[in-house]
Formats: sequence, structure tokens, C-alpha cells
Amino acid sequence: MNRTPGAVRRDQILDVRAGDRWLVAVAHPDDETFGCGSTIARAAGLGARVVVVCATRGEAGEPRPGVSADGGLGAMREQELHRAAARLGVADVELLGYRDSGFDGPPAAGTLCAAPLHDVTEVFARVVDRRRPDVVVVLDGSDGHRDHLRVREAVHAALSELSEPRPVLAEQCLPNSLMRRWLAEMRLLRPGTVYHSLDPTTLGRDDADITHVLDASAVLEQREAAIAEHSSQASPFDGLSEDLRRAFLSSDHLAVVDLCA
Repeated sequence: MNRTPGAVRRDQILDVRAGDRWLVAVAHPDDETFGCGSTIARAAGLGARVVVVCATRGEAGEPRPGVSADGGLGAMREQELHRAAARLGVADVELLGYRDSGFDGPPAAGTLCAAPLHDVTEVFARVVDRRRPDVVVVLDGSDGHRDHLRVREAVHAALSELSEPRPVLAEQCLPNSLMRRWLAEMRLLRPGTVYHSLDPTTLGRDDADITHVLDASAVLEQREAAIAEHSSQASPFDGLSEDLRRAFLSSDHLAVVDLCA
């Protein structure tokens, strides 16, 4: 890693330099783009070598209406992942071979959530040992998807077992203030739906937890191109007003985690 023990650490999220190594750990194809695509594109554009490690091929996802996945949805989503990653400037993509656990029900054999947490942690620990990242990014799992939470938990555990200096660990998140804007728009556009039953206080991440807000306007075009590559999936940004869509895509919000706390 590009650090000397005892040295003052620069903020490697803001001050990205050529040669920095970033590892983005996600559960499904499209998480890297829908979740933290602007963070990836920004880091890659500033010279970092970004690797995306994806736990599953997203086989349990719901294809967009009208999409034919005759060759298997997992195979289609894997191809989309590689194309989207290339748009974002990713240097390498690695799939871990777990199956998508789906949203609920008993996780089937071979799925990410059926595997013991210790085993998943060991897999990520080996990836970190091999890739030697300076920065690791995960989704914070505040959407409640169990695969997102499993990746977050396993990465936390894997990095916690390392001696200092550890990589910087940052969680991509959506601030509660932005999610409140989203909820207000959904209630206006779709009256009578389940959106009226959602509690605004439970949405996203507390704004006070967010440590970094990255201006991603310079890579917005790249992010949009990467989103378009995931054509089998409905984008979470579809149907939003232009102002709200830009609010989601022109900034990325991260919370750096203190693993020593």
C-alpha cells in the first residue's frame, strides 16, 4: 500500500493520485454503476487503478419488461457489468462466483447469504491480500438488500483483521435529506401507492454520518453511459424529474468508517 507507518495520511478519497489502488466490492452487476459509478469514474479519471469485485452475477434480478434473457439473466448481467465498468474506467473486474440470494425467503445453496459469514470474509480477505488496495468502497446496505448487507459485513470483518495501516474503508450512501426529496416526488407522482406508508426518517443515511460529498458533475456523462449499459435492469433513476435525477447523479456521498472505533 502507498503509505508509510507513522506518516500523516492524506485524504485518499479527495486527494486521488496516479498509482492509487481502489477496490470496489459489490454484490450484483449494476451496484457499481447505480451505487457508486461517479466515485469510480472520478477516481479512475484522476489516475487510480480501480478494481471491481462482484460477489454474484445477479441471477435473481428482475429483468426490465420486454428484455429477453434466453441465454440466462446472469450471463447477460455479467456482460453488462464488464461494459459498464469499461465506461467508468475500471481496470479489472473480478467475479467471486456466488449466486444471487434474492430479496427474501430461505437463501438457496450456493447463494451469497447461504454461505457462512466467516467463509465470505475469508474470500474477501484473500482478494484484499492479492489486490493490496489503498481504498475500499462498499455500499452501505441501507436499502436493506441482504446481499448488499452481507458484502458490507464481510468486507468490514476482513479489513478489521488487518494490522495497521489498513486501507481506507468508505461506504457509499444516500443522505436522508436527498431521500426525503425522492419520497416527496414519488408521493406526488404516484398517489395511493406504498410510498405514502414510508417513514421519511428511516430512508437512507443520516446526513451527519456522511464524511465526503464528491462533486461528480465532470463524470456525469460517463455515469449515464454506464447506466445505459445495464439495459436488462430498470434504473432507479428512471422517471425522476430532471432536477432530482441530477441531484442523485451529480454528487456521490461517502461515509468513511473508522475500523479502530
